Amino acid sequence: MKEKKYLAVIFDKDGVIADSEYCNVMAKHIQLKQAGITVDWHYHDQFLGTTHEYMWTVMKEELHLPEEIDYYIKQWSEVRKELIEKEGIRAMPGSIDLIKRIKSEGIPIAVASSSNVADIEADLRALGIEDIFDTVISGEHCQKGKPDPEIFLKAAKALGVEPKNCVVIEDSTSGVAAAKAAGMKCIGFAHPDAVKQDIHLADEIITDFDKLSVEHLMAKNN
Repeated sequence: MKEKKYLAVIFDKDGVIADSEYCNVMAKHIQLKQAGITVDWHYHDQFLGTTHEYMWTVMKEELHLPEEIDYYIKQWSEVRKELIEKEGIRAMPGSIDLIKRIKSEGIPIAVASSSNVADIEADLRALGIEDIFDTVISGEHCQKGKPDPEIFLKAAKALGVEPKNCVVIEDSTSGVAAAKAAGMKCIGFAHPDAVKQDIHLADEIITDFDKLSVEHLMAKNN
């Protein structure tokens, strides 16, 4: 009997491929400081995995920000870009090697990130993996953000693979919920140094990409 296997892998970006949360949060701190507002660093934990529109809508309401949401999104992207150009961006340990191992097996592979297209492309380019992925789906391509499954369903469609045959690798509460709502297998990534997220809905939780084989990742248990 032929072994049952999943057919495609979909990666979240921030906190999974790229160790980018520092730049994401620092850019917001700089913006808010310019507006005379100071918040605790962990105030931003609630926005992990969500869209820029949702994030700034909540902050505009809670922090009484005077400008329109689009203004803050554009400014945030520019400040973040400057930080990355100055300090660089790191890959999450083992993520690039895992991506290359999956690609070498001829397995379709995608990025599905709530970030905007320009930021996704810039980060992948900085990490030297901009040409590896078969498709990139951004929060800009979707009407609804995670935990809605739309972004993962669009990624599966772009890859030409049924959702039930896709594996998602996610690190956030909303991302894991979105993957499971899409009917996909979900590997929850909980790096020891990352902000702790509730990812108990994941089919499996790992802390080290180096210990994850492609065979194990793609295997179906039933």
